[in-house]
Amino acid sequence: MGKSAKAFKRPTKKQKEIKKTTKAQAALTPAADKERPSSMARTSSGGVSKSKSIRKKAKVASVMTRASKAKKVTRLAWVKIEQRRMASEMNIAGLLVLTVLLFAVPGLAAPGVIDDIYDWVFSGAMLSEPRSSVAATSVGNIALFAGGRLQNGSYSDVVDIYNRKSKTWTVSRLSVARSEIGAGSVGNRYALFAGGFDSSFKPMTLVDVFDAQTGQWSQIQLNTPRAAPRLLDLGSVVAVVGGLSGDLQYLSKAVDYVDANLTVHSTSLPSEYPQLGLPIFDSTSGIGLYTAGYQNSRPGERFNDFEPSNQTTIFAAASASLVAGPLFPYPRWGSGGAAANGMFVVGGGHMFGDGSSEPLTTVTDRADVFHAQTQQWGQALTLSVPRDYPLVQTVGDYVVFLAGTQATKALDIFDSRTGTFIVNPRHTPALYTLRDDAAAVTVDGCLLVVAGGTVYQGRNATASVEIFDACKS
Repeated sequence: MGKSAKAFKRPTKKQKEIKKTTKAQAALTPAADKERPSSMARTSSGGVSKSKSIRKKAKVASVMTRASKAKKVTRLAWVKIEQRRMASEMNIAGLLVLTVLLFAVPGLAAPGVIDDIYDWVFSGAMLSEPRSSVAATSVGNIALFAGGRLQNGSYSDVVDIYNRKSKTWTVSRLSVARSEIGAGSVGNRYALFAGGFDSSFKPMTLVDVFDAQTGQWSQIQLNTPRAAPRLLDLGSVVAVVGGLSGDLQYLSKAVDYVDANLTVHSTSLPSEYPQLGLPIFDSTSGIGLYTAGYQNSRPGERFNDFEPSNQTTIFAAASASLVAGPLFPYPRWGSGGAAANGMFVVGGGHMFGDGSSEPLTTVTDRADVFHAQTQQWGQALTLSVPRDYPLVQTVGDYVVFLAGTQATKALDIFDSRTGTFIVNPRHTPALYTLRDDAAAVTVDGCLLVVAGGTVYQGRNATASVEIFDACKS
């Protein structure tokens, strides 16, 4: 990318003044006035009355506010006691809703994140070698890009590591070169690179573990061999879910939990059919979804029957439990998703037609939203363009869709505070290079890194890296 990789153009002074005026006008709406303390009565000119009676009311309101806060603290303590008492009486779904109600705080900007997307800074870099199908994850303040497929089709053992604080790159190695690796992290210390295909195209049980504190590698084993497993980061544990099994069933229902001590224990998905879905975790609500993707409706039979999946499994981070959730409303292939503030956004993908009365393949701009608080899928939204296999990451309060189309380099950005996609004629963050089969990861919740993949419609592997920095420090 070199000289062409420039920072986003910052808004002019006039544009900033317009933005401030808009925010000031928004603050004067009736909805905003309802949230304003009763002591702040607006005058006809938009100022605040300073009369003696108003100050007296303010004093009374202040006393009442302190009393109200004390009651809220007591109430929260009681709720926590009741939550423990009811744990044996409530089903898992009920506990998930209670968790969301306790911890979701809508309307507040994420800490440490530049809230104005027009102030995000763009830069570029290069991986140590061009490759696609790279596995990516972050732990602490580093991003790791491991393995993948080289231009000649062979597999890579290279791990490129980027440190957000020092802004430096280092190179390490996996124990075995492979592709179709599942990546995730656990305990804010270990980065895991699980399963994959070996050189003979066999699924593996191997997990390479990078210790971010010591910089050392170790290995553990899954209980079920799989390629392309999905890793669902649940904080104190990571769930290694599904994948390609390499047997007649083809898709796996296995779930291996790896805890912060790197101990592995196993269970299986409660879904009816084996599924290769999307793993999405939301730290605000404390739950994860495994949804969409595709399933084998005839597992174990001589001829498999693959079709888009409507199955959803809900994982509870606190109890490392899982339960079947509401059906995904619009099954399709190739969608992507992420979550922020209890809102899980699944967008893009494609459907197959018969090739005569309808197109053989139709890429969609549909985006479905699952609300953690209600445990239901809501009304569908629309991306700016149809996207197939988009990269999707969470940056602060935003869910960011990128790639997956040749129509635009621009990003689709969903704001979880408003429940809508940002639509603005101003310049928006955009990719420098159109690419497919790339990797993306967010570091510290504020640094979005896109790496590798193929360019020129899949003809060449690339080493290019694009960084969107939304970090305040």
